[in-house]
Amino acid sequence: MATRERNATVHPGALLKDAQRVRRTKEEIEQEKELKRIRAEAKAQKKTTSDDKKARGEARIAQLQEIEDASIANANSEFPRQKLKKGLQ
Repeated sequence: MATRERNATVHPGALLKDAQRVRRTKEEIEQEKELKRIRAEAKAQKKTTSDDKKARGEARIAQLQEIEDASIANANSEFPRQKLKKGLQ
């Protein structure tokens, strides 16, 4: 009995994997595509939600910075700092 060339040069594990491989039907492929699309949409939604939170946080930080700057300016106008005399430095 003669051995085919491919069978003689292929690793036995590779032959076993080929034998165990299962072909998917078109319906299975479509279901996987749909699941992948749904996951991508959920990921995009989560990203936009995260971006919105980040933008709101940055706006709040800017607002608080403006309030702090205004209070510092107000405090400086009420109590002007005295300049030190040359000998007291």
